[in-house]
Amino acid sequence: MASFPVPLLLSMSMGVDLIDALRSNDIVGFLCLLILAVLSAFSGYLMFAKFWEIKHASVQSEDFIEECLEGSKSLPEIYKAANAYPHSPLASLLREAYVEYEMEIEQDSAAGLPLDQRVQLSKTSVESALERTISSEMRKLEGRLIHIATVSTLAPFIGLFGTVWGVLAAFQGLAREGNASLATLAPGISTALLTTIFGLVVAIPAVGMYNYLAGNVSRLSSQMESFAYELSNVFQKHLLRRG
Repeated sequence: MASFPVPLLLSMSMGVDLIDALRSNDIVGFLCLLILAVLSAFSGYLMFAKFWEIKHASVQSEDFIEECLEGSKSLPEIYKAANAYPHSPLASLLREAYVEYEMEIEQDSAAGLPLDQRVQLSKTSVESALERTISSEMRKLEGRLIHIATVSTLAPFIGLFGTVWGVLAAFQGLAREGNASLATLAPGISTALLTTIFGLVVAIPAVGMYNYLAGNVSRLSSQMESFAYELSNVFQKHLLRRG
């Protein structure tokens, strides 16, 4: 997903000689392009990794929901089935809540507590486990998204710095030579335009992918909230049936 070679490919198809423009660059222009190349490779890796991470989480969550709705499986059977979906945040919710539920029931039964008190304590424990798991899963899903957002914000400013530097160099060259010839202006203008182009080419895919990934994370977050609410009711009903 690295986007840095795109301007070179476009220049070949549109008759623009970026290679020659690169030769006209100064050291600051090359430094800006080097930083943009590193940012491009870094953001490309992050976008690819986060895309597949969130894709796996979404697909496995959908499959897990379908399995939960199939037939009339008992709660222990669904818990065992959840182990087949390691990337699903919904499966993680059920696993953590089930373990907490069983531990709480075992402790309350050993203490000889009445049913209504056991129901209230198990509800509190399960909801606490669900909240912890949602927070943990959200940290994993949102992890490294901030780095993609940083690249999308930083790249245009690096391009802008190169633009200002190139224009400054062009005017200084003009002042030294005393005439507005193309040879005098070319190095500065090349630096200005190249850094602008590459800065935008690095930033645009990062902005688009960040918005896409953030939207998917938001959807998964809503799914987890709804699923957690349903799970809390399921565990409460299960305990009432057990008596």
